[in-house]
Amino acid sequence: FTYRLENEKEKSTLTPEKCIQYQFKIGADIIYCLDYCTHPSAPDEVQEESVDLTVKWAKRCKKEYENQLKIRKIKDEDRPLIFGVVQGGNSKELRKKCAEGLLEIGFDGYGFGGWPIDDEGKLLDMVGYVAELIGPGYPKHALGIGKPENLVRAYLAGYEIFDCVIPTRDARHKRLYTFRDYEGIITKDDLSGDLYKYIYMQDEVHIKDFGPIEQSCDCHTCRNHSRSYLHHLFRINDTLANRLATIHNLRFYTRLIDKIREIDEQG
Repeated sequence: FTYRLENEKEKSTLTPEKCIQYQFKIGADIIYCLDYCTHPSAPDEVQEESVDLTVKWAKRCKKEYENQLKIRKIKDEDRPLIFGVVQGGNSKELRKKCAEGLLEIGFDGYGFGGWPIDDEGKLLDMVGYVAELIGPGYPKHALGIGKPENLVRAYLAGYEIFDCVIPTRDARHKRLYTFRDYEGIITKDDLSGDLYKYIYMQDEVHIKDFGPIEQSCDCHTCRNHSRSYLHHLFRINDTLANRLATIHNLRFYTRLIDKIREIDEQG
């Protein structure tokens, strides 16, 4: 895989071996195999190449992973986990081929690779299909899935690990999340509906609002600062505004996951 970093003239080559070595060097708790990510609209031949290379690279990644464990003399109980990533675009056949190839190699967990959202911002059915292919015995990572409603759907489909820039990016753009019920109460019926809403901190209505962003939130921002103060920080371009808004949005997400787990356990 050849790439060029921003502001660099020369290209660099990332091999499966280098990919694993770099992740060990930074002390990653979960190490990911190098994969070939595609857009769903990519031609069939590109999707097929993606799957073939992803499985081929995964074999080399697993070999280098085991080699690094020996070189670094890492005990089994202290080793980082290694995940494979399932590619295949919108083709069930290719997704199955990729999943089966990765399962045969054997990894601690698996991620959904590729574009998980349709043009309307909704979760693709393929996300659930990949979870079914992997089965219940492994942790699954919903790579790039970040909107609260899509996170809920992915969790209910079997995914437990998430990552996305949305909560931090929205925080920097003055868009904060609150549960639609300010008491933070969520029922099973809410999971399929509109369970949250946005608070736009640039709105003038917050100038004299001395309450927290959300009454039921226990984050540092809500316990110590008002909407009025946050509005002021954004207005004068104080970087503390980004930090406080980010703290709140990230806490919203952890609270959301806690509530989903609680409802799921209750059946």
